[in-house]
Amino acid sequence: MIKRFILKKLSEILIVIIMLLLFRLLFAIGSLDISFYNIGLEVVVFAFVIYIFISFGSYKEEVSLKADNERLTEENKRLIMNIISGRKELKDYFTLWVHQIKTPITATKMILESNMEDKEARIRPQIIYIEQYTDMAINYLKLMNTDTDMDIGVVSLDDIIKSVLKKYSVLFIINHITLNYEPISETVISDAKWLSILIEQIISNALKYTKKGSITISFDKDSYVLLIKDTGIGIRSEDIPKIFDRGYSGLNGRLNEKSSGLGLYLVREIGNRLSTEITVKSEVGNGSEFGIKFLSSLSNL
Repeated sequence: MIKRFILKKLSEILIVIIMLLLFRLLFAIGSLDISFYNIGLEVVVFAFVIYIFISFGSYKEEVSLKADNERLTEENKRLIMNIISGRKELKDYFTLWVHQIKTPITATKMILESNMEDKEARIRPQIIYIEQYTDMAINYLKLMNTDTDMDIGVVSLDDIIKSVLKKYSVLFIINHITLNYEPISETVISDAKWLSILIEQIISNALKYTKKGSITISFDKDSYVLLIKDTGIGIRSEDIPKIFDRGYSGLNGRLNEKSSGLGLYLVREIGNRLSTEITVKSEVGNGSEFGIKFLSSLSNL
């Protein structure tokens, strides 16, 4: 900063030096008393030094204000870009969401307009899907709200799992899917509400892609991982790295009109907020296994 200040004031310094030299030359040519020149020199130098100190203080303030202005300008640009990005993300999400929720609504309409028997039984799973997709939209908006707090504490896995299974019990029965689940009797460190949504999305996804067979829920105490395994159609190896991307449904999603790639995207976002690792193992035709790895203590948050 001092170097830049000197360079900025260099012309003024040179002018003062040149003027002092000229006056010294005039005193020499006119054979004037040099003591008067020395007194004048001291006064001029003292005044100039005071001026330089005052100017340096103003320069520091100017540099500081300029730096603050640049920082605020960059911050403003960043906030504007975040707003634009957030609006685009919101638009993209709900464009996909509308496409997704239209499927059970259309199915319900067709059932009501048909001459099918057991209309109530056929409509019930569609209502469950509509409810799930509605909750998905609400949860997404809450998750995108930076003011949303996470209430991290000790959570009973059995309480959450039983609540989710009760909600989807109708789909297990209608689709003839066997449930393999024994009480885990384990507690983990997490947010009960968001963990419930995360587990619900994985179980819902397993039900969606399991046409027959079973879904198994277990807990690996050694690795502290909740495992949700199905005997569904599985996921291609090339699709696995992308399944958590918003809107990515892969081959399975294109074959299944109910999918728009939002459920697993929500799983990833919740997992990031909870500092929870989500793992996937799958083989086409042999089902998939999702793992939710929990923290062992609050100090790991």
